[in-house]
Amino acid sequence: MADGVEITSVPGKIVIIKDGYKIKAKGVYNLEDLYVELNQWFVHMGYDWKEIEYKVIMGKGGFQRLELLWQGTKKVTDYTTFVIRLNLGADISEVEVTLDNGGKVKRQKGALEFRSEAYIIRDTSVWKDKIMGNQLAKIYEILIRDRLKAECGQLYGEAHKLYDELKAFMMIYR
Repeated sequence: MADGVEITSVPGKIVIIKDGYKIKAKGVYNLEDLYVELNQWFVHMGYDWKEIEYKVIMGKGGFQRLELLWQGTKKVTDYTTFVIRLNLGADISEVEVTLDNGGKVKRQKGALEFRSEAYIIRDTSVWKDKIMGNQLAKIYEILIRDRLKAECGQLYGEAHKLYDELKAFMMIYR
């Protein structure tokens, strides 16, 4: 605090959907199709998509605990980047399913739980080490307030489109 005025910096992250937003379902799924569909969704929406974590814990009797973490990032401007993180926890076992045409295929039966978050990262490094950098950052934030508000709405909408895709995918296999 200087002369009774508190100096705070602009935070580098705007949380749009708090970590822990959940979607759950039980059923028989084709997780390979899910992987392909998620990849296509992120690419279609303009995100760079990567798998950050892939862990399989083998249990008794063919049971598996699958833990995956995917992250999509999309640079919107030089100042802002959208991030959607999707964490899948699945307790599954392999089953054989008979298709309508009589063919047999392997699928995964069990419970899926998606946890997600969405946020905007601001590149505040431009203000670092500048004279009155914090104040300049605050002024810039005021000037782009409407754009930031629109971007928050855009990311919120895109994250919910992803959730709708996930829910539709899970309904197909019910």
